[in-house]
Amino acid sequence: MTRARRLVTTAAVAALALGTTACGTTDALVGLRAAPTEKAVAAPLDPDGATAIAARLLAGAQAAAATKGDAGHTARAKVMAGDALAYADAAAARGAVAPTDAQLAKDQPPTVLAQSRGREWPRAILATTLDEATSTRYLHVMVSGSPEAPFRLTSSVPMLAGAELPGLGSQETGAPFVRVTDGEGLVTSPDKAFGGYAAGLARPAPKKAPAGVSVEDPFGVALAGSAAVQAKALGKLATFTQKHTPALEKAVAFRLADGGVVAFGLMRRADTIAVRSGAKELVLPKRYAALVGKSKVKKSVTLTSLEPVVLVVPTEGDVTAIGATELLVAGKGS
Repeated sequence: MTRARRLVTTAAVAALALGTTACGTTDALVGLRAAPTEKAVAAPLDPDGATAIAARLLAGAQAAAATKGDAGHTARAKVMAGDALAYADAAAARGAVAPTDAQLAKDQPPTVLAQSRGREWPRAILATTLDEATSTRYLHVMVSGSPEAPFRLTSSVPMLAGAELPGLGSQETGAPFVRVTDGEGLVTSPDKAFGGYAAGLARPAPKKAPAGVSVEDPFGVALAGSAAVQAKALGKLATFTQKHTPALEKAVAFRLADGGVVAFGLMRRADTIAVRSGAKELVLPKRYAALVGKSKVKKSVTLTSLEPVVLVVPTEGDVTAIGATELLVAGKGS
């Protein structure tokens, strides 16, 4: 087993795609002896067991990806939970399952990058897959919350173009869980990192950019560009605002080998177009009208998107995003 630090990279951005092993013992036939001491600082599963779990969950998620309604949710809930399930349900409902999603479990088996450290719960597996058709690498988190709870896929996010995941240490020792509110040894806590990243992405841009957080990644740059195009197109007829709100109830973070943290979380984005007094109404494009339930609005329209994001929170320097995607899920207008 190599102890070399691992490095994961990717070359492109794409939309999101998308048991348990046990050990037995036999009693000694003669005499009594103390049970061997279990290592407290170690990964809970052997690499083969962790890989088998990751492969099974990803295959199950792929198989149920496009199924709509209660049947689809029930099938996905057998292998998914948390942010991944919410995103997958929304993607199925919107008919937004990308063709590359179906290839995720087929191109190659997942590679386990790390497991949470120790024998307590919750336990987690961090794995990666590569969509060879687009050269897009995905990061996946699987979590078991208790001895009775099987692992579920809780996060599945494409890496950004040119992004790197710093090393997580050796497979044998595992990567410690980090609470998202814990900023010890970091430039900031993961939850505040998400807050700063969300604030930096807002449009209009904040007068003072959040300190210690970079939004100059492909996701942030693309959002800024599209917001500028939208605002220019509206001109004096309406105003455009964009707000990102972290929803970190299901967020997961792992300690990196260098002391930093990689954190997986969800943000909700609200794009609001408010009609100015000089304009009579706003005609909506078909894709927006289908969500809002009307083709025209006289006051405003708000579109809601889900944004799974992966941040690296370092011990020094800026917080950076290494993975992100988005999905338009709802709309309302008046």
